Amino acid sequence: MIYDFAKVNIKSKSGSNKASVTLIESQSPTSKVVISGLPLDAIVIKVDAFKSPDTILTETNSQRKRADYIIVANKNGKKNIVHIEMKTTRAREKDIINQLKGSVCFVGYCKEIAKEFWDIKNFLSEFSPRFVCFTRTGSIPKRPTRINKKHPLNDTPAHMLKVSYTNNYHYNNLVVA
Repeated sequence: MIYDFAKVNIKSKSGSNKASVTLIESQSPTSKVVISGLPLDAIVIKVDAFKSPDTILTETNSQRKRADYIIVANKNGKKNIVHIEMKTTRAREKDIINQLKGSVCFVGYCKEIAKEFWDIKNFLSEFSPRFVCFTRTGSIPKRPTRINKKHPLNDTPAHMLKVSYTNNYHYNNLVVA
């Protein structure tokens, strides 16, 4: 369903059943985060490779926005779709929430394609959404990684997991519950 150019290659260590992926902020190539501990069959999609529907949708409620990446993975029986937004600096939370909502719409569009064209009624229905924003991922000064966990679950865009000042993170920490 997804073109290869929109997928991000994951790398595995030889002899290991774990993989990692490097996520790069498209507007700032020095801004990157390596996610380690991925299952080998994870799929990582660069959502902003999906062309903005600006030829038919207005931007009145930010409905054309979308997050940077989605990771679809089944690890240890936990099936998750992790929506990820990256920011080199601090950004308005409302803008980040809208971008995460846009990636939810992208997944919904894929579900509808599977339902209508492939006759797969429950495509991705067993997968739980998780939402993450990595901030200050550019050239990182020596500071401890900051994690903002106001909510025990990062299961809605408004309750996203916020991680600052890091360029390495483990997949298990993205899907805590």
